[in-house]
Amino acid sequence: MKSKKIFGMQIPENVENISVVCSAARECARARGFSQEDVQTFCLVVEEALTNSIEMGFGDTENEVDITIYNITSGLGVKIDSVCLPLEPEKLPQYNFQRVSQYNDTTGLSYHLMKNMSDSFRVSISEDGARELYFEKYIPEQKVKDAVQRKRTLRVATEHTKRFAVPEDAEKISRLVLRSHDAVLFGESIYYPDMVKEMLAEKRMVSVVAEAECGELIAHFALLKDISGDRVEELTYVVSDKNFKSRDTTKLPAILIEDAKRRGVYAIQSYVVTNHIYAQKGCLADGFSENALYLALNTASRHKQNEESSLHRIGNLGLVRYLGARESAPLFLPPRHREMILDIYAHMGVEPVVAEKTAESDSMRGCSQIVTDVEFKEGWMLIVVKEYGPDTFSHLKSEFYKAVVQGIPSIQLGLPLANAMTLEMCSEFESMGFFFAGVSSGYNSSENLMLQYLNGVEPGFESIHTFSDFAKKLKAYVHQCWEERAV
Repeated sequence: MKSKKIFGMQIPENVENISVVCSAARECARARGFSQEDVQTFCLVVEEALTNSIEMGFGDTENEVDITIYNITSGLGVKIDSVCLPLEPEKLPQYNFQRVSQYNDTTGLSYHLMKNMSDSFRVSISEDGARELYFEKYIPEQKVKDAVQRKRTLRVATEHTKRFAVPEDAEKISRLVLRSHDAVLFGESIYYPDMVKEMLAEKRMVSVVAEAECGELIAHFALLKDISGDRVEELTYVVSDKNFKSRDTTKLPAILIEDAKRRGVYAIQSYVVTNHIYAQKGCLADGFSENALYLALNTASRHKQNEESSLHRIGNLGLVRYLGARESAPLFLPPRHREMILDIYAHMGVEPVVAEKTAESDSMRGCSQIVTDVEFKEGWMLIVVKEYGPDTFSHLKSEFYKAVVQGIPSIQLGLPLANAMTLEMCSEFESMGFFFAGVSSGYNSSENLMLQYLNGVEPGFESIHTFSDFAKKLKAYVHQCWEERAV
């Protein structure tokens, strides 16, 4: 349709500014000839669209939402440009009126209202989180407005039981994650019921849920296979529903740990956001210890952006909990980081055997074993060496440069500490701009040295909040390594 811009405005990413735009939208609709009822409907859609854009955005008042209102042949069109979590709305759990009355679950209500109160509606999202929301309201047509109003959330006291999740729980799990959305973007799979169902059915994810007396799921814990090792798993997708109040819903379920032990898992890794300390407290209470600090690892929402940075990123503390015996092979510690690595193990209650580099080594005579994991939407790549070979260095450099060209903001590299070649590899990659992150559990019950590289983003140390004294020490050391990195 032929269109012409009649109004444009940029507002800070703050819901308090929505009323200003709605006033302008009301005047545009009146001037265009809308009936009084359609003027009100048009303003409601504008308000809902702006609210949704800001709530799914990054919460930095220095960021702006761009609103444009157009004259089109049969009415008005509105385009809203913002930066938000890169989630596809049609794949998310949809609004369900019955769940509103039963559980006060308004998941999907924003999209439901916008689609039903407008005559044409679309959302497009790029991988970097840039979103364009566009809708049209026509003069001739009269749409029935949804009578459902947003309800004020009241916390419901309840008892609960913890049990293993089954594929039939997929829809409820995705709804729970969306309801509990706080300040970090999880891997996108957990937001889409079809993907959750597939992961549970194929046992790629082992989950425990807390089920309230009413049958609603109010907490979720999951273990996923970690590429670092075949007996290492990651604790993730940990959420609880703030609509409900029930004792110990945020405590790691014992049945999940016992099942992991039965399956032969020797270490559980966890990556906890550093823009607040609550998750850190919970992880420490559940028996985990800090072993690494990864900068700018995740896309974040409601997070203050660094002025120099073009992306919204938050750091993560790496933590580990050992369930079984570690490999007893001696560890080759890079001299520069030897003291800090020993401090990390002492903090975890581990006393490793430290090796000295020998003049000759069989380390490079076998075949390389390198695994890579990448998440473009989250903006990170993890490269882990399981075994060294003659082509290891060239392979690693190739993966690294590929990630840089692709614009991946955060790149992590894991090198096996039980192999003497790690001493040389650490120096080579630090000369390319990598710097210390910490250690992590690895292949065949071993340990990895973790290095990291930031590609075009700032580390954001001012937004990294640490709870324990040791986490503060680790942050200071990583900060020092960042300042001294090769550039």
